[in-house]
Amino acid sequence: MKENEVIITDALSDNTYKRIASEAIMYAIISKPFTIRRIGNQTLQQAIMNIFKGKLAEQLFRQFCSDHDINPDWGACSTPYWDIDRRDFIYHQSEWDIKNNIIYHSDELLPTSQYLNLPALIPNRKWGDQWDVRNKIKNIGKAGSTAYLFTFFKGATLVDNKRGPEFCRLALSPDQQELIAQLERKFFGKPTHQQPYDFDRFWGEMARRGSCNFLDHNFQPRLVITGYAQAKHWHLFKNTGPGDPLNQYMEHLNPAWYSKSKSGSVNFMNNTLWTTITNATCPMELLPSFLSLFPAIGIKKCITNN
Repeated sequence: MKENEVIITDALSDNTYKRIASEAIMYAIISKPFTIRRIGNQTLQQAIMNIFKGKLAEQLFRQFCSDHDINPDWGACSTPYWDIDRRDFIYHQSEWDIKNNIIYHSDELLPTSQYLNLPALIPNRKWGDQWDVRNKIKNIGKAGSTAYLFTFFKGATLVDNKRGPEFCRLALSPDQQELIAQLERKFFGKPTHQQPYDFDRFWGEMARRGSCNFLDHNFQPRLVITGYAQAKHWHLFKNTGPGDPLNQYMEHLNPAWYSKSKSGSVNFMNNTLWTTITNATCPMELLPSFLSLFPAIGIKKCITNN
């Protein structure tokens, strides 16, 4: 992809953004008992925030699509909070998964050219992980192929390699945390195929135990939409992280594209992006842009980084 194909979505009104964020955090909270803690030693609040950040990226992308007359099929991939995900949307006869990563930098946005240097990451920790099932179609009859869309947004300001406050903070009372933890212990972080408890009763109990203003906001992050990958691009991906003894792609940039800690965690672009797991990885500039999917007549109204 090229620099002029990076899509930086418009800032939303305060009311619109907070509504979207509220929907995302409510989904993260109620779905947590059915989602395992994917990274070791995570606290409950960290695990909820990880779900929230992924859901927020999805909701911001939905808003972008709505604003620009792009009409993916969201309903075909929709699953209730207690069930297994079926990816995010269907478009151009492919089922798509949004892979969002949090980045850290000093200004509101990176220089546009720097988004081309970011990594496209697909988790590849073990058999059955997202890279392993990259070709598996979950919505049979609705799609004939799979695709990953790579997006980013700023998580905190980075000054002298030190992070400031996160873009938002989760505010749960101890009693609210205990309710979620009880349900997590009951369901072992495993999906179920039937509704486990009443939606309204759950939120009524949460309200009884504390405030339902679950987020303290510091700033609104802008979603950045970059490249995508399908089967014809899989050969470009190489492992980085603990599962890569060869340090593949490290010399993609000079100075080195990333560095590794003793544990194998990877620090891309001098603290811009961190990951602690093995990922199938590709430099973004080697992939086609999401913008390239649209005919020339539709390109102007999709570019929002002028």
